[in-house]
Amino acid sequence: MSCARAYPPDLAQYVQAHWPTETPLTLPGELLGEALSAAFQASLTLEESRPTRFRLLLTPRDALPASGSPNHGVLRLPFEQSRPLNPDELRRLAPAVPFETALICAHVEDGALRIWGIAHSGPAWLAPTWGGRSLVPNWTHDPILHVTGPGQVAVRCAGKLVGAIERGSLTGAMMDVFESEWLPAMFAVEREEVRREHAALQVASLSPTEVEHSLVGRVGQQMLRRTIQLVRGASHGGMVLITDTGAGSNLDGIRLKYRIAADEAAQRYRTLLFRILEAVASATSKASVGWADFASSASANLEELEQAVFEWSRVIANLAAIDGAVVLDKRFGLVGFGAEVSAELPSPSRVWRALDTEARERVAEEIDGVGTRHRAAYRFANDHPGGLAIVISHDGGVSFVANRERAVVFWEQSIRP
Repeated sequence: MSCARAYPPDLAQYVQAHWPTETPLTLPGELLGEALSAAFQASLTLEESRPTRFRLLLTPRDALPASGSPNHGVLRLPFEQSRPLNPDELRRLAPAVPFETALICAHVEDGALRIWGIAHSGPAWLAPTWGGRSLVPNWTHDPILHVTGPGQVAVRCAGKLVGAIERGSLTGAMMDVFESEWLPAMFAVEREEVRREHAALQVASLSPTEVEHSLVGRVGQQMLRRTIQLVRGASHGGMVLITDTGAGSNLDGIRLKYRIAADEAAQRYRTLLFRILEAVASATSKASVGWADFASSASANLEELEQAVFEWSRVIANLAAIDGAVVLDKRFGLVGFGAEVSAELPSPSRVWRALDTEARERVAEEIDGVGTRHRAAYRFANDHPGGLAIVISHDGGVSFVANRERAVVFWEQSIRP
């Protein structure tokens, strides 16, 4: 849902109405509104030219253990004397409490909200956004306010979004394209090809183990998630074009400034994928293995392979730093970078913004008001109906662009850690 020009009191009411019933909200609504107002105002400030970003946990001091372990829980660091909860205090504390690894902690003291200390959580909670198989720890059901940019405030409970203000609007919905049906379907042929090749390698085994689509697909998804986050973190923007397998003969309208030699290094991801599949399959006598088997494994070998996959993400993200797009095939092999989508390719007369992950609901959008990356992505999707464009803007916005039923559709991916 969304409404125009939303403010902290609107978000406070929305959060109260949509808070999970199984874990009641103990903080009074008036104080929740005060905390949201302070966080919202702090989001509009700078500290030594740095944007103010932080997480604010609204929980009593005694609700956290006196000693804890980051990434599994939190390390509590209370102040000798509490501090007032106001925009200036949040702004001053934010640089010492990095968004990715720590939280400012506050709760009610003598009827008013006070900052009682900080807590170090570690970065494990970022796994769903950054990519990875780490289990996400949950150590509180109390509200955590996320301030990620000017006027951008979200409220989460146990890792799940309850409500947020973004671009002046109130929302409780998240658009995660990776959870759609259409995106995995684009790679169905390649996934099946991998499964067949792996099965052929297993023929000599006395008890061959098959790999499920979930394992093949999710490894690729995690690689792409990490790539997107690395490009976002660099704050320069970029674009990734994924073409049909055999893209060397299907690059019409794309000029590659730097084409990569078609050798094993360019197909590094595929090599790593097969090593992961073999490692997971060889560790069990089950008839088949899937993502859950990979995610739950404590194998040091698999940990090294996962990190190697993420280094492939870094390769792609680094290449996106210069003008032009990085081009991959559907096996996630590297074709080249510095690619230009020809301006001579026909532009679609209009594009459609998806309102849900499957684009069952969509609205028409003009193409004149967007930047050059988005216009290039629209031309690419219009001319390559089997391809996919991922556009990362310099401000951190992420769009997926694809051709759906002969129409160019884009999805604005929610990136809310």
